[in-house]
This record gives sequence, C-alpha cells and structure tokens, in this order.
Amino acid sequence: MKTFSTLLALSLAITTTTISLPSTAQTPAPITASDDQLIKQTLRQIGLATPVRTITPTGIGELLMVTLTTGESLLITPDTRYVINATAEPNPSTIHAINPAIMSDKPTGTPIDEDHKIALLANMNALPLVTPDTVFFHTSIKGLLWAVAQNGTPFLVSADARYVIGGDVSVIANGELGGLDTAFETAKNRHTLATLDHTSLTIYPAKDERAVVYVATDINCPYCKILHKNIPNLTAKGITVKVIGYPVYDESPEPMRQIWCERDNAKRAKLLDLAMKGVKAGNQCGNDDNHLSSNIAKVRPLAIIATPAVYGENGELFEGNVANDELVKFLIAK
Repeated sequence: MKTFSTLLALSLAITTTTISLPSTAQTPAPITASDDQLIKQTLRQIGLATPVRTITPTGIGELLMVTLTTGESLLITPDTRYVINATAEPNPSTIHAINPAIMSDKPTGTPIDEDHKIALLANMNALPLVTPDTVFFHTSIKGLLWAVAQNGTPFLVSADARYVIGGDVSVIANGELGGLDTAFETAKNRHTLATLDHTSLTIYPAKDERAVVYVATDINCPYCKILHKNIPNLTAKGITVKVIGYPVYDESPEPMRQIWCERDNAKRAKLLDLAMKGVKAGNQCGNDDNHLSSNIAKVRPLAIIATPAVYGENGELFEGNVANDELVKFLIAK
C-alpha cells in the first residue's frame, strides 16, 4: 500500500495530526450490506488476498475507507468503479465552511469555478505549496478534486478542503484493476492545453490541417530529436505541430530561453530546428525575458514526467512510437 507523504510534501515542516477516520458535520450514512458484499467481492477479483476488517464512510462524497486486517487501508466508491490506493489525511489548515452552492459538481476533468477556488485556497493556508496558481479539477468521484502543487506533486483534496489524499484515482472494470481514469485525464489535459499562450508556442503549421498535436520538448532530449525530425512528415500529412518549450535537462533552460526570445514564429522554428541538430541559437534575448515560463506554469496540470510529452488536441496522451506514422494514425483517427 502507498503510504501518505503528499501532506508532508505540501506542508513542508508542518506537524500533522494523528491519522484518523475523517469526521464531518453531517454523519455519513452507514454502508449497506449489498455494498459491503460487492466491495469485498470486487477486491478479491482484482487480486487483493488480504481480508477486509472494516468498510466505513469517509465523509468525502461517497468515498469509503476499506481497512484490511494488516492495518493498511484504501479508498473505494460504493459502486467499485474507482479505487485510490491511499488514505485521507486531515488538512492542518484552519477550515471555514464553504457554501455548498459553489461546490456543485461538474463533468470530470473540468476546472472548478473561481468562487470555489477562492474558498478552497482560504482553507489551505497551512500548505505553502498550494498557491493561487494551483488549478483544481473535478474528478469522476463526487466531492473529490485533483490538483498539482507548486513543486509538481499531484494530490487529491475533498471539495471543502478538509482532507487531502496522496494517491491517484484508478478504474476497476470487468473485475480487473485498470490504470488511471483516462476520461478524467483526457478532459483535464484538454482544458489545460486550451489555456496556453499561443504566442509562446513554436508552431509548425500544416498546409491543409486535419489535426493538431501538442509536444512538450527539450532540445537535449534524444527522443525529442527523433520526433522533431518527423515534423515535416507530420505537417505534410495535415498535422499542425504546436511545440511547448519544456526544458528538463540541466543544460537546456538558457539555450531554450534564447530561442524563445525570438518572437517571430517562423524564425523561432528555424532556431529550434538548428538547436535539435546541436547548433546554438546565440544571444536572442539581451535581457532577462523568459517566454518559456508562462506556458511551463500553465502545463503543470499535465503532470509531465518525461519529454517528449505528446497530446492530441482533445487532450489524449500519445504513448506510442514517435519515429513512424503511428502518431499520424493516432491523430487522424480522432
């Protein structure tokens, strides 16, 4: 089981309270016998051999806490569609009641409303890595939000900010434990990509556009260079490539900043082409301007862990071969 470390990561040196079952102003209804039976049966189907000791409400929407005989626990929805391999921690911040009217649920992957965000942040002042720049998204679980902290740590939080969870929402389907909730991930990514500053993207336009792909790239990343070499093939087949400058290698930030200081897109694209071949751009800035930083901050909810990170315009992450026509098929089929 995953132990909870996200609260520590968010609060730095804050001393947290003892882990306990969340309590709420309104006592949650006890689980039904049929839900109890379904949950135990489903957990056995997905390969959990450890017996269940208790199943109790958490007070976070409909989420239930399953405690095993080993003392470990996990969270699950009553219909067993979603599971989180983590436990809920009380938020150490001072908590103020939030008007239920502004906590209304929206489709999965949708950013929360501004009024809700303001109230939520007021309840997270003991977590310094949660800032006004943090973007919160509705998940597929009622009453549960997803966000990523200033240091890149993703976390889950109850809609009233009373509880924080250091885990991911996974899907259970047909008696098998799947991966992350792709419906949520795709919608979240789509909303995130829509916020990008296009004047700070390096765009390779297709002549007769059939699809758009977003690529987070680094000039020193080997697979980024392979994908970049494929851009003429992509644009010839109707795919517009929108490049997000995303330096991850230690030697990349300054030369990439110099490239992005060129404000003419066509000239910037040529500089990027040369950089992918090892040719430095030279001094394009002459000042401390950084036209990479805005979009780097905006794509934080994509939770990029490696480059190239490739997304269709609909937000779907591409995880195939970037050197051949697999990407073309992925995009055009959409």
